[in-house]
Amino acid sequence: MSAGGAQPREELEQRGGGLLEGWKAIADYLGKTERTVQRWEKTKGLPVRRFRSDSEEELPRVYAYRLELDAWWVQLTERDGKPEPALPAPQPGSGLEGEINKDRPLARRQILFWAIAGIVCVSLGLAFWRNYQLRHAPGGKVVLAVRPFQNLSGDPGQDYIGAALSEELVSRLGRLHPQRLVVIRLTGAYANESLERLSKGLHAAYLLEGSALRAGDQVAITAQLIQIDNQSITWGQSYSGDVKDLLRIQNDVAATIASEVLDKLPHDSPPAREVNREAYLDYLEGRYFWNKRTPEGFTKAITLFHKSIQIDPNYAPPYAGLADCYQLLGSAPYTALPPQEAFPKAEEAAKNALELDETLAEAHVSLGTSQLVYERNLPAAKRELLRALELRPDYATGHQFYAYYLTSVGSLDEAIAERQKAVELDPLSPLLASALGEAYYQARQFDGSIAQNERALELDPSFAIALVNIGRAYQLKGMHQQARAAFHKILALSPDEPAVLALLGHEYASSGDEPQANKIIVKLEEISQQRYVPSLYIALVYTGMGDKEHAFQWLDKAYAERSEYLVYLPTEPLADPLRSDPRFDQLLKRLGLAPVKIPSTRNGNLR
Repeated sequence: MSAGGAQPREELEQRGGGLLEGWKAIADYLGKTERTVQRWEKTKGLPVRRFRSDSEEELPRVYAYRLELDAWWVQLTERDGKPEPALPAPQPGSGLEGEINKDRPLARRQILFWAIAGIVCVSLGLAFWRNYQLRHAPGGKVVLAVRPFQNLSGDPGQDYIGAALSEELVSRLGRLHPQRLVVIRLTGAYANESLERLSKGLHAAYLLEGSALRAGDQVAITAQLIQIDNQSITWGQSYSGDVKDLLRIQNDVAATIASEVLDKLPHDSPPAREVNREAYLDYLEGRYFWNKRTPEGFTKAITLFHKSIQIDPNYAPPYAGLADCYQLLGSAPYTALPPQEAFPKAEEAAKNALELDETLAEAHVSLGTSQLVYERNLPAAKRELLRALELRPDYATGHQFYAYYLTSVGSLDEAIAERQKAVELDPLSPLLASALGEAYYQARQFDGSIAQNERALELDPSFAIALVNIGRAYQLKGMHQQARAAFHKILALSPDEPAVLALLGHEYASSGDEPQANKIIVKLEEISQQRYVPSLYIALVYTGMGDKEHAFQWLDKAYAERSEYLVYLPTEPLADPLRSDPRFDQLLKRLGLAPVKIPSTRNGNLR
């Protein structure tokens, strides 16, 4: 190994990496001239990689992988015939010989390489920790960025697979040594960021990237670890194999990391049960759609989770996926299902998951959330949410939802701290960035809320929940035009979105435009004839009008509906006009909640 931490190319080649550095090496492998392969990159999509640079003067260095070139050639010749003399057959050891032409075109969702991903984690973990002392600053953490893996199938419908693989790697690598290693999933604009900007913006020391391809029952991936400061490939490898022994291999991988890398955990690990490959694939695609956080995405995810369960009824994760979907479908701002329809299904699915696997943190989070917002059993909610964090301290979503519990009991500073932890664990998630902004909003730190939600919009300009939070904060700052502008941006795309209409109605009412507020009440009642509209939304508009009689009438209806958002009334700023009315404390008592001390407004104070 060189002093800079990079392994010589010969060592990578001996390990089967298939790495080709520079135009000459790529051209020699293809049996062409450098000018030809440079032309093929522009005209035929030849898969050549570059070390990205922000410097206009510095020419980017190029490299490629044999596996990717083999796959590209097969796809090109099948599509266009053979426009140039043929590339040699897939190389021995690539895992594709005798298989690459099977099952063409590649069927959607049949690429699966998670067992191989586990092996990557072991090798990557070992390579990473061999270089750790060279990169580690005393008292600091090393940052590893993971770029979404490229989909080599030629089918855009399978692009989700690269995102799912990178998420799997982020999860596994993040558990290697959370005290010293931070693993970041690159999303949105950051997915193609240059090495320099990854170093400056995220303080990343390493970048992991790669690609994936399926051929028949074989799957193959390439992966490479780049040391950012000197732009050297520290580690690179190609893998191929069958995925039928997925969970067993992943379990062995975890044991290897514990014994050979960390040396802090028992060397033995419990045996992993074998899971049908199609059941696992359906589950993973379901999680992909769940992460989109849209009603349409939840619906697709539910279908996929049910398919997974039908194939393997004893496989726990898809039950947890169902619980997550139903819980969010019954919650604001989605509210696509009435709570009395959504949450019983969520609870049943979460309990089924935990009967099969008590250690599944995702299921504890879903069950805890249902206990909080639907059953209104605060002790049970706290117990389940803390159990999830005990099982997975690095679970960003667990910290996010535990913060919801803390919000309901008035522990706003702790809620902010928990959401800050979530953002630290997944700093490029617009959802978690916006959730932190909402915590600032609930603590009456409105300037901080606006700034944090604008950060979420930088990560994803289409993230509507960030606009919701910005609009609420502007309204409570008395900046009514800005508040309306935020709400109208959402309604321009979804004109009948009940949650946003209710917020706009409250804005009209609180700023003195009662006729417009009344029109929105009428519209909400019309929409309720076609779909579920929470009574809480209409109560919100009447609250803005100062009409407490109608506001409490609709709040009583929301209580009967078991509206999930009611548990946040103790700290919700938009409910402040109702706090002096005795009926407010009576409602909290019925909910099993206590009045809390409301913080004063602290604009701009980001603690």
